[in-house]
Amino acid sequence: MGCIVIEHFEEEQITDTDFGKNKPAHVDVHKAQRGIISLHSISVAAFENITIHTTRPGTTANKIDQIAGVRIKTSWGDHLVVFNDQPMDFSKAMDAACSHQKINEITTKMSPYWQQFGKQ
Repeated sequence: MGCIVIEHFEEEQITDTDFGKNKPAHVDVHKAQRGIISLHSISVAAFENITIHTTRPGTTANKIDQIAGVRIKTSWGDHLVVFNDQPMDFSKAMDAACSHQKINEITTKMSPYWQQFGKQ
């Protein structure tokens, strides 16, 4: 099985009971912790497509944008929020990881939104 390298963000106000309801994620990219993790496809317990309400990166203005995203629940119970506005979205990357020994990457480096507004 392959894996997916994701750049994830800390989400404000999410509980296990909220997962699966496709509630929007609220991410303050100026304050939220972010990290990069490599997930084997078997480490993803579930995921859902969501809208991310985020402060615009690369500016001090208080502009809020709505971007396609995905909320991932790991097999150890963590929730990870990923910007999903990329040519190979998370669902396609999961399919490819499950069927091939391939590493796919879902990071802000590949996001059109982050290329337009963010600082790399």
